[in-house]
Amino acid sequence: MNIAHEVSEAAESGQLIEFDLRKLARFNPDGPGVAVLADTGAARSVVFAFRAGQLLKEHRTSSQILVQTLRGRITFSANGRDIEARAGTLLHVEADVLHSIVARTDAVVLVVMTPSPVSHSLQHEVFDHIPPLVTRT
Repeated sequence: MNIAHEVSEAAESGQLIEFDLRKLARFNPDGPGVAVLADTGAARSVVFAFRAGQLLKEHRTSSQILVQTLRGRITFSANGRDIEARAGTLLHVEADVLHSIVARTDAVVLVVMTPSPVSHSLQHEVFDHIPPLVTRT
């Protein structure tokens, strides 16, 4: 059974859904690997898998974001400030703040956008072709 099917089945069966981020975080040689875990309207959850040196270019979103480094080290930049984040670091960023990420090592990052963004400057580049594993209408 594939992961998307397992998650979809879990989503239909109740209000508690388990995501195995070790399986869902997939590295991509051409840029960050991206998996949209859920988009419920209240929040969008996304896991990024970066190879060392890969980046998420400067952008903004209409949502507040929580950025949690799960593995590796990244430099998170916002408002002229660079933060060296490693596994266990959680960052809170207000809506409409320009920000970017550069992976210093292979890294996995969980981003939760709340509420789900009405507008996102990378929507067409990053999210348009990635359906969420879980949605709510």
